[in-house]
Amino acid sequence: METMDIQKLQGIVDRSPLNRWLGMRVESVEPDSVTLTIQWREELISSPERQTTHGGILATLVDGAGDYAVAARIGRAVPTLDLHVDYHRPATPGDLRVIASVVHMGSTTATARAQVFDQGGRLLVTGRGLYFVAQK
Repeated sequence: METMDIQKLQGIVDRSPLNRWLGMRVESVEPDSVTLTIQWREELISSPERQTTHGGILATLVDGAGDYAVAARIGRAVPTLDLHVDYHRPATPGDLRVIASVVHMGSTTATARAQVFDQGGRLLVTGRGLYFVAQK
């Protein structure tokens, strides 16, 4: 199967107003993975005292990257059936990068895993999603 190009996947990502608000950018599309980034900004903070990024933003990155890893294979975004997120350390101010890959591609569902890193390359979050891929 041919790898989707960055521009086509960015078009799929940009269909979501949330992704556009986050400024989600496709950095790479490889046969087995996708890499997305967002630039940090103050609106992402959940704790002003600690200057940490809200966990929901981090979960959104895990879910989105998993979805778009699947989309890069099948040509369309898909709904999430289940999502599991593990937080390993707080995300402090700085751009975020998420790398996702498809673990299993079935005829009805697909599973993808994702890792979120800070701008220093430290692992912040891991997760996996289950996505509905069957045609309607």
